[in-house]
Amino acid sequence: MRSEKGFTLVEIMVTMIIFTLIGLASYTVLDQMSRTKSLSEESSERIEQLQFTWLLIQQDMRQAVPKPTRPDGLEVAQQLITNDERIIESQSGVLGFVRSGYDNPGLMLPRSELQPVIYRVQNNVLQRLTYPYVNDRSGEPVVQDLLEGVKSFQVRFFRSTQQAQANQGIEAGWRNRWETSDDFPAALELTITSDAYGEIRRRFLTGVEPTQVVAKEGGDNA
Repeated sequence: MRSEKGFTLVEIMVTMIIFTLIGLASYTVLDQMSRTKSLSEESSERIEQLQFTWLLIQQDMRQAVPKPTRPDGLEVAQQLITNDERIIESQSGVLGFVRSGYDNPGLMLPRSELQPVIYRVQNNVLQRLTYPYVNDRSGEPVVQDLLEGVKSFQVRFFRSTQQAQANQGIEAGWRNRWETSDDFPAALELTITSDAYGEIRRRFLTGVEPTQVVAKEGGDNA
């Protein structure tokens, strides 16, 4: 009668080592897949944030109106659009203007359809601030966080008419400040420097025609 033999200790140890290695390899693969998925989701979220930010700015620019920004107690009160950092606290750069399209169905609310908008950087986050009234910024604004990891937010303005007549080229029309109260830029250049993307530059046309620029005092109780 043949005697049955079991596994030797060496065979058992080798088998255990093999299964351990397989388990470690499987864990490593799964962990790497999980990390890759997480990084991919974070990257997609950052891209969506950036795309939404550009889209929102583009919409605001298309609905911009030549209306004084009226920051309280400052000499820039009559500017139709400004990047003067005195209008509000910001880590790096601001952009302030008034836009139309502030929904007020049937004019039921005691305000106009104009809305002051300010972009600024706070705690390395690009924010969009909106106020209910053009002539009164004493209330708290609605703050919308747009883009994280922002180091710098810079604005340039393009004035087309004079530079085009002088035939000095497109680049000659760009300026770092907009200090006139009777004109509105034809376009804006925004430069955002962030941790994720470095320096990104975009240019936007405004929705204001030169013939629309009429800086009026009073009138709208916005």
